[in-house]
Amino acid sequence: MLQVTSAAVTTFEQAKGAQDLPDSAGVRIFAQRDEQGEVGIALAFSEEPQEGDQVTETDGTAVFVAAELAEPLAETVLDVQQTEQGTELVLSPQDTPDQP
Repeated sequence: MLQVTSAAVTTFEQAKGAQDLPDSAGVRIFAQRDEQGEVGIALAFSEEPQEGDQVTETDGTAVFVAAELAEPLAETVLDVQQTEQGTELVLSPQDTPDQP
């Protein structure tokens, strides 16, 4: 299952506050096509999951992962990093324990 870091949750909470959204709003992660037809990952605030979404919670914030992304993101971590342009969300592989 997708893991979301506390730092990413803090970023989401700050964005929710800036938009005057209710504390109960969660973050929905879904696939979206851009103008060139390329598929990317999008995020939006949502009061509830859509049918088929995988639901998890991190530090009190609900995270809804669209069904089409649940498996591809199952072994990733959503985090943030600071860049010259500001805060960016990043996906990276989950640490897996060494197997004998």
